[in-house]
Amino acid sequence: MIKKYFLVVIFLFLCSCASVVQTIDLQKDKVYAVIPFENYTDTPLAGYTIASTIEGSLRSQGLKVSERQWIFNDREPTKEEIDRIFKKASQNADYIITGTVNEFRYKTGIDGEPTVSLSIFIYDTQKGVVVKGASGAWCGWAHESLGTVSQKLVREIFKLE
Repeated sequence: MIKKYFLVVIFLFLCSCASVVQTIDLQKDKVYAVIPFENYTDTPLAGYTIASTIEGSLRSQGLKVSERQWIFNDREPTKEEIDRIFKKASQNADYIITGTVNEFRYKTGIDGEPTVSLSIFIYDTQKGVVVKGASGAWCGWAHESLGTVSQKLVREIFKLE
């Protein structure tokens, strides 16, 4: 019985801190614009939250981020609004960072660990195509917040310190 309990504890430990991440290298001499992500979660406004997290993380590492081209709304942006923001951001940046938020929540259960899953796309404004992309997922501990886990995932995807 003790062996089974021990194995369950080890399994839960390994699963609770698991992450799967692809990475993206960013050029320090280029200008980036971050626009709201499409939100495929049940968590309202997760696309705004992730865009803001990425923008702040890039700025904190000395990367050039253009002036924000969007204003926070108390609702999800429509496809038309995202297209407008994209066009406006294209005028002031070499690359546009956007993507999808696939998971952004606290898992149900006793501990309620925060979990985040993203797909990120880097558009070259000159070529008009996606030139880089990555997907990542991160699950934190029960004492961590969604914001903390989001920042860890973003730092990992963009190889930030």
